[in-house]
Amino acid sequence: MNQEIDSLSEENMEYLKGMSQAMKQAQADNTSESFGYVATQLVKSKNDIRQAIEQATAGAVAAIIGKLENNQPLTDAEKQTVELWVVGDAEGYLKMENNFQDWMQEYRRLMDVIAAWESKTGSVQELVEVHGLLEDAIKVADAAAHYLEDRERVARCQNALSSLNAEDNKFIAGLLKSMLTSPER
Repeated sequence: MNQEIDSLSEENMEYLKGMSQAMKQAQADNTSESFGYVATQLVKSKNDIRQAIEQATAGAVAAIIGKLENNQPLTDAEKQTVELWVVGDAEGYLKMENNFQDWMQEYRRLMDVIAAWESKTGSVQELVEVHGLLEDAIKVADAAAHYLEDRERVARCQNALSSLNAEDNKFIAGLLKSMLTSPER
């Protein structure tokens, strides 16, 4: 099985080399079609990598499920494995994301611009410009909301894992079982 996992990992890392080339090409092409294609490929790669992580840790998760079902305490390493399965995507994103402060700065700028527009007359041209401004604000607010949602998910998971009781153990065991057997994972 380890050879299979190593092969999956090598495959994914090799795929990333091709992905960086596709990203460079999209940047050079500078078209929505090129960036759309890359976005689709990035999602596929992200899903494949998640699957490789899950395959690499499925045995450990099965053992953790057994411990939880028997109401046995988890080691710190086992708690980290549970975290990996439940919020690993969010932890990875939070670790790698470096634009949150830029988004907050842009959000404040847009908030000020929107406030300044409150005194405008509402001509058609002004409405077109406000529409564009709101589109920009929506994208910034959405990016910030996604980041904060992931941060909150991680905090809730860590808090829950810090003080498990029998009911929590049963719930987490069921959650992990469903994740382990899900055909989409």
